[in-house]
Parts: sequence; structure tokens; C-alpha cells
Amino acid sequence: MFWSILVWVLTGAVAGYIASLILKTERQGCFINIGLGIVGAFVGTFVIRYIFPALFNLFGEGPIVGIINQIVHATFGAVIVLILYELIMPGKQLGVRKDKPKRRRRR
Repeated sequence: MFWSILVWVLTGAVAGYIASLILKTERQGCFINIGLGIVGAFVGTFVIRYIFPALFNLFGEGPIVGIINQIVHATFGAVIVLILYELIMPGKQLGVRKDKPKRRRRR
């Protein structure tokens, strides 16, 4: 039980972070990435299982390869979730980065 929760959290963190890097979102934080990855795992697995069933076992089967498959599915789903969030709340997430103010050089 403990190990399965730990794997969920680690997979979610990795997938959420990778999805935020792919879409170049604003810096979100660890807990948002974990939540995004876990929700993305459900969405990604559902989409891949029912729409693209040939990709379900993309890298084969086994314990280590299964984790890689989970990360790929969760990342795919997290990208979908981030895009849907951007469609619902335009300008709130994707491509919005706070630029650091330029410092003037003192002479």
C-alpha cells in the first residue's frame, strides 16, 4: 500500500514536471506537478486505452518498463489537462511567464 502510493506520487511528479516543460508553463511547484501528473495518469490511460489501444504497452511489459509506460501515459494526459485548462482559462497558464525586471546598470 505504501509503495503504491509512493510510486503514484513519484510518477505524478515526474509526469507533471515533464508536461510543464513540454508546454513551457509558468513555474507551478511540486504539489501542483504531483496533482497534475496523477490526474494526467487517469486521463492519459483512458485516452490511450480507448482511442489508441496499440500504444497501451508502448515499451513492452515488466516492472521497470511498466513504470516507464506509466510515466508516458501520465505525461500525455497531463499535457491534455494543461491544454484543456488553457482553453477554459485563456492566458492563465501556457506561455505566460513573468519576466524579471531588467536591472539598470549604475555608473
